[in-house]
Amino acid sequence: MKLDNLRKYQNKEQFLSEIRAKTFETEMKCHGCAQVIVQTFLDILEEDNQQASMAASPFAAGLALTGNNCGAAIGALMVLGLVYGRRDVNEGMEGILKGIRPMRKFMKYFENKYAHLNCRDLTGTDLANPQKATAYLEAGGLEKCATMMADAAAFVAELIYDESMQS
Repeated sequence: MKLDNLRKYQNKEQFLSEIRAKTFETEMKCHGCAQVIVQTFLDILEEDNQQASMAASPFAAGLALTGNNCGAAIGALMVLGLVYGRRDVNEGMEGILKGIRPMRKFMKYFENKYAHLNCRDLTGTDLANPQKATAYLEAGGLEKCATMMADAAAFVAELIYDESMQS
């Protein structure tokens, strides 16, 4: 990702605010937890990476509507992977460990804040069931998810901003 584009922001708060607002707005309009977070960062950092966005699309409603791992957490980790992930599979475990610190910080944050990693536990419903999904959405569930996604994206943005400005 083009982290040089962070310099266009006057301060960290402005960057976090834009990430948070765009994530919330895009989820409300387009849906798709992981893909929304990935695309938000791609758009704001002015990066064209359709493949990364497409790769994030199956992670809606917990791994392809299964209710398993939260797409917001997956999208956040994908963004961190785009920034800190190993560049070449041949780097082995050493390459993974080199960039794992911000990813572990995010996971600790998410687990502490939300106490769950699975979509069905976070939402309290099965979003693959059309009736349950409709009831969840009508009860404000989309706003709940969009808020959680915006928080996760803002935390990732803070990690990236702090690391980038230290370099």
